[in-house]
Amino acid sequence: MNKTTAIVLAAGKGKRMKSLWPKVLSEVCGQPLIYYVLKQLSKIKSIKEIVVVLGYKDDLVKSKIKEISANQLPRLSGRIKFVKQAQMLGTADAVKAALTKARYGEILVTCGDNPLIRSKTLSSFLSFSRRKRLDCCIFTTFMDKQNQLGTIIYNNKGKVKAIEEKIAGKGKKETAGSDRVNSGTYYFVKKELSADIKKIKKNKRKKEYFLTDIVEIFYNQGKKIDSYLGKDSSEAAGINNLFELQFAEENIRKRIIAELTRRGITVVSPMTTIIQESVKIGKNTTIYPFTFIEKGAIIGSNCSVGPFLHIRGDSRINNHTQVGNFLEINRSHLGKNVRAKHFGYLGDSYVSDGVNIGAGTVVANYNGKSKNKTYIEKGSFIGCDTVLVAPVTVGKKAKTGAGSVVTKNVKKGQVVAGVPARQLKGKE
Repeated sequence: MNKTTAIVLAAGKGKRMKSLWPKVLSEVCGQPLIYYVLKQLSKIKSIKEIVVVLGYKDDLVKSKIKEISANQLPRLSGRIKFVKQAQMLGTADAVKAALTKARYGEILVTCGDNPLIRSKTLSSFLSFSRRKRLDCCIFTTFMDKQNQLGTIIYNNKGKVKAIEEKIAGKGKKETAGSDRVNSGTYYFVKKELSADIKKIKKNKRKKEYFLTDIVEIFYNQGKKIDSYLGKDSSEAAGINNLFELQFAEENIRKRIIAELTRRGITVVSPMTTIIQESVKIGKNTTIYPFTFIEKGAIIGSNCSVGPFLHIRGDSRINNHTQVGNFLEINRSHLGKNVRAKHFGYLGDSYVSDGVNIGAGTVVANYNGKSKNKTYIEKGSFIGCDTVLVAPVTVGKKAKTGAGSVVTKNVKKGQVVAGVPARQLKGKE
């Protein structure tokens, strides 16, 4: 089997993002841009290692990638290496630094700000390059001329000759582009790349070393170069500003919902529903309009979720439970057959099977200093407009009257009411 080193370029600051964070940490559907690139690379069996090139605020990027590989993408464990680009001297300089840690004979270069690339596409790209025994292959796509991607230049025989960057200078027009452009993803034979990358000269205007220049160097030496045409132009979309970040958000969100639909989850209104990356939902669950489910949430099967619902991360909703209508659930676990169908707030709450949560119920989980937990045991009935002041426990099959403010534990089977809530006489 072929063995490949993937080099991920993640050193850039991203000035046009107008952010204090490194560009690759900008979030799409609850995950940083680089998460999606690493996720797709992790699915490709021939990629045995990933070398990430760091630069701007390298400690933050490195820490986030380690967190991702430890908690979300365990397939990456032991496969990631890091190298720091000492100065921001361009893509060729970044790849040159990465080559010092690359072990394998094939090199796949891609960008950490390209969240829409798919593993299936990358696998086809690698197979194409191997089948043709190429020294270099460029992942290309068709785009209109209103883009900033480099133009593929062909000779009179249709062979790739060079990549022409679009560089706007003061008082000069941009280089005219064609509709066949460079995505920033490349295949190389390591031996050939290592031999010639040092021949790239610094661009006089940008004062950087462009990896794109290697194509012309290879061409002049008669090395085998070709271009691979990606069918979906969105996969070539790098993220350089907030408008492009919105484009990525929209596309990733559509992919998430499409995958859920394929697995038997009904999303009534995809246009008004936001479901972040890594949310897990069971079969036959229905998601109603204006629902926002954050990353890390887990929802069981045969549930009714929404409308107008916010489920925060680290929340769990078990099978056959109904939640919705102006309700927020935060760091809470709901058991089976729970009903919380009307407006309210459940924070840091553990709700057992068969509990009914009345309209307007609020769990006051924060006392100004710390977040506290609430436990509502099996079969309990929480009356409308109840306030549960954490930490507090409502016992099995207990009940609270409408408008109660519960400040003390309620024993099994008790009925309490009032402000503060007290046991009703003769009710136990």
